[in-house]
This record gives sequence, C-alpha cells and structure tokens, in this order.
Amino acid sequence: MRLQYLFPFLILLASSLYAQEAIEYGEVLPFKENLAMNSPKESPQPDMEVVGRRTATNAIQQMEQTSENNSDAEGDISDENEISSSDSEETLEDAETLATTDSTPLPDTLFIDLTKSYMPTENRRVTSPFGMRTYRIHKGIDIKVQVGDTIRAAFAGVVSKVRYERRGYGNYVMIEHIGCGITKTVYGHLSRQLVAEGDTVQAGDVIGLGGNTGHSTGSHLHFETRINGMPMDPATFFNFENQTFTKAVYPLSMQQAKADYAALEKVASARRYHRVRPGDNLGKIAQRSGISIEKICRLNGIKRTTVLRVGRMLRCS
Repeated sequence: MRLQYLFPFLILLASSLYAQEAIEYGEVLPFKENLAMNSPKESPQPDMEVVGRRTATNAIQQMEQTSENNSDAEGDISDENEISSSDSEETLEDAETLATTDSTPLPDTLFIDLTKSYMPTENRRVTSPFGMRTYRIHKGIDIKVQVGDTIRAAFAGVVSKVRYERRGYGNYVMIEHIGCGITKTVYGHLSRQLVAEGDTVQAGDVIGLGGNTGHSTGSHLHFETRINGMPMDPATFFNFENQTFTKAVYPLSMQQAKADYAALEKVASARRYHRVRPGDNLGKIAQRSGISIEKICRLNGIKRTTVLRVGRMLRCS
C-alpha cells in the first residue's frame, strides 16, 4: 500500500522541480525562432507609386510657387528699369501740354516783380542749367540739395498739384501765381511734400524737403518757372550762387522770350532720337526712322556689329 502511494508522489515532485527550473532559466528555443522574436518589427513598406505621385505633385507646386515669386521679382525689376530709363520730367510736361500759345494776352514787355520772391533753396550750386540736353529741352534747372533740405515757395500763390510722377519729377509740388508775372512754379524730386492741393502759400513758406525721387541720379531740386505754360529759364530771375534775384523788377520781352523758346524747340525737333526696345535692331530702327543703317552708325559712333542695349538712346537725325 505504501509503495502504491509513493510512486505518484515521486512523479509530482519531479514535475514541480522541472517547472521551477523553467521559470529560473527560461525555455531554450531553436535559433530561427529566437532570432525572429528578438529582431525589431518591420514597419510597413510605403506604396512607392503613391509616394512618386506625391513627390511629383509637391515638386510641381514648388516650381509654380517659385515661378510666381520670380515673376513678381521680375516685375519689380522691370519697374525699376522703366523708371531709370525714362526721360526726366517729360511725362508731367506732356500732360501739362506746355505749348507756347498764351492762354491770356500778355503785354509786349512783362515786368516780373521779384521784390516779393524768395529763394526756393539755400543751396547755391546749379548742376544742370535750362536749355537743350542731348535729345530734349530741359525745361527747368537742377540745384544740388541734400535729402531733407528745406524747399520753399518762390512766390505767393495757391498749390495746384501735390503728386508723385515715377518716371520724371518723383514727388513734386506745383504752385499757381497771380500778380507777379510768373504764373507757375514746379518743385521736383522731393523726399516729402509738406503742403496739400488748394493750400495758399506765401513766398518763403516751406513746401517740402529735398530728395531723390522719380527719375533722378542724385539728390537735387528740379525748379521750373513758367509764364502761361511757356517754360522760362529760372536763372533769368534768380542768382543761386549769390542767393538773390537778378533784378528787383525784371523787364521781360515776351516776343524775344517766345522766339528763344521756339528756337530751342526747332533744335529739339531736328534731333530725332529712338529709345532701343526689346527686339530692336539697326535694320528695324533705320526703316522706322527713314534713314540708312550707315547714317545711324555715323551719328552715334557705333558699328553694325554693336550690341544695342535696351533703353539706349540712338540719334536718328
């Protein structure tokens, strides 16, 4: 009886010892199964076709964005070039239709009262006089000023225009005058305009600050004096070097003034110029101007093989 109970007890004891050993040392697995369990999980592979489509789409979007940015940048550059290659002060003058025809009858001799005038700037150096430039009439004078210098009204009057003209005058002020002989003055390339249209100003009132706006290669004041639309040389009335007027009352022969300006216009019209545009060549310019290529080359000191820079002015007569 005792042996009968002893045998199952030994089997139970052996099973317990085996289980304890498995817990302490772990079960030894075959090499392949062990490697599979200890290797990191493989992440699912992406669909390469989808990735390719996404990459292409992103690339196209990026190219389109870059193209838009470049287009904007080129637009800015184009504007700058357009400004820098434009004719100084011409746009405003054309808009004003500065003909020599009088809007009101004037006496043969007009007496310009300068006793009530004021120097528009304290600066003394004239950098560009009134008269013919290479291919046009410079209808005022340029006085060297620094950005921020005080600019004053030369005569009492009413401010008629406070505008910005990007291809010429930049920030400018125009004043209408009555009773002094000069009917209009213009102050161009200002950094700031300190008056408004409709303002009444006295001679010497501050109207703006010197600047370098519009078509300008350096800070200066472009100053004009006009009589019934006809530009007059400001140096006739103002001596900038000595900071005074030339005469207290200047007797101006209108017949002579008109003849002098007509002579300038004749010279300007005789000198025809062409501004080189994209796609131009000497053949096209010669055909458009009605002259030979040889004459264009001779007038401008160039050869048939000369590369024409866009914006260059070529004399055609």
